[in-house]
Amino acid sequence: MFDGPLYDFESFIGKIRAIFAQKNFPIDEPKLPPLRKMEQGLKFIRRNQKRRFIDIADEIDFEKITKTRLGVIKDAATWLMYSSFFRNLEEREKLLILKTTWHVWGRLELLSISVEIFGEKVSKEKIVFISENEAVYLIEIFRNNLMNLDPKEAEDVDKEIQPLFTAVFDDVAVKLCSLNGSLIEVAYMLWQMIWCVAGKILTGSSLTAGEKFLDELASDLHDYYENDLKIENYATRVIKMMSIIRTLQKTYIDIHRVIDHANCFRRFFVAK
Repeated sequence: MFDGPLYDFESFIGKIRAIFAQKNFPIDEPKLPPLRKMEQGLKFIRRNQKRRFIDIADEIDFEKITKTRLGVIKDAATWLMYSSFFRNLEEREKLLILKTTWHVWGRLELLSISVEIFGEKVSKEKIVFISENEAVYLIEIFRNNLMNLDPKEAEDVDKEIQPLFTAVFDDVAVKLCSLNGSLIEVAYMLWQMIWCVAGKILTGSSLTAGEKFLDELASDLHDYYENDLKIENYATRVIKMMSIIRTLQKTYIDIHRVIDHANCFRRFFVAK
């Protein structure tokens, strides 16, 4: 998404830089714990989320895919700024984290919204939101697009991508349904997804500050379970959350195996 003449990249990256340049972020309330701030960030980016009378599409064009991805990138950038740690990073570090994590962040965010609204239909019918007002039958769309490729090429793409669909719908979506997580728990999982990458690319004082912020989130989660939910033994919920994170971490690695196939779809959609 950061290559090619698919959109006005300079204009879009300018909007991202403007988000990152904000000094006095609206939610910078000293008394609000870090994890609560991340929860507020989710409420903000989801404020226009459609929840009733939703049309589920079985077709989608490349232009809409592009707009969807840009929307996810912008939402990820906005949400990240609800972290005081992230706001204190240099711009190059912010852009690097965003560039390397937006897709896996978006996968969990859109899946969690989908499960919240559609429940078990997400895993059974392979439904997922792609924007705040549109959901799609993802695998049906995928299968339809394969029909327009060379048979051998289509077979190769299917073999590579099918395990990812299995992980997303038959594993992560099912676990999200079982967890029935609160917004605070989703915020915690989303930051864990960010940190699984950011923790490997940051160095020095930035890495130290990031690890401290992660500890603060864990402490806030403990307080949430103990004080808000009055749960003393919450290990089962944490285990479910970490299982979701591990599966998505694996898809983050596996997706690089299929990057080369993106050109197949690009050629098809542009031609269409």
